[in-house]
Amino acid sequence: MTLQAAIRAFSTSHLTPTNAWYTWRPINPARLPTGLVLAPGNQFSQNVALKLGLSTHYAAATTDARKIELTEYYIATWGGVRSNGRVKIECYSLDAIPTLIALGSVGIASWSKALCIRAPSQYSIYDARVAIALNAIQISAGVTCPVFFPLLKSQNGLIQRGNVLMRTFAQTAHWAQVPQPLFYQEYNAALSAVANAQAVGQYVIEMLLFAKAADLVHSAFPNV
Repeated sequence: MTLQAAIRAFSTSHLTPTNAWYTWRPINPARLPTGLVLAPGNQFSQNVALKLGLSTHYAAATTDARKIELTEYYIATWGGVRSNGRVKIECYSLDAIPTLIALGSVGIASWSKALCIRAPSQYSIYDARVAIALNAIQISAGVTCPVFFPLLKSQNGLIQRGNVLMRTFAQTAHWAQVPQPLFYQEYNAALSAVANAQAVGQYVIEMLLFAKAADLVHSAFPNV
């Protein structure tokens, strides 16, 4: 089984009309960027609407300040990553896409959010939960030629414990590793293929991996 096949099988068993498995923090309408209004819905539908709405507003932005406002909201307010200084936020908001991808895993939990609102059909968020999910699903699904994706530090205890176990497992089993920064392109290519097969947006597959990261850790390492 390939990684794409593993993700496709997992998504087939979990995608529903409502996708109520997505339970990230509720969106505070009072803190939305100017001009953004979300219709009522569950957390999945509202987060999809937010992503697409931010993308529409970013594409229509006529000033750098507006692009920075939208990007900073998604990284810091929505995403909860508040450790970036002003210079980094400006770079993530305005730098060319190849320049950001060339950073590799450095700051990827932030700059991938920036790319996600620029082109949500091409670029997906890569954070600590997605990273461990990509690796753990290869164990539980029995992927034939597994590939190690860079793990990111998390404030979640379970994810951090999973990271430790995952690194040891991958090293012991001599998993291949995609050189940086190519892993991000490999990640997006896999999600794009699965999304096309499932007739959904690429971001839906990323949201599933994010939401089910803990379950995948438990499946790969039952005694975690």
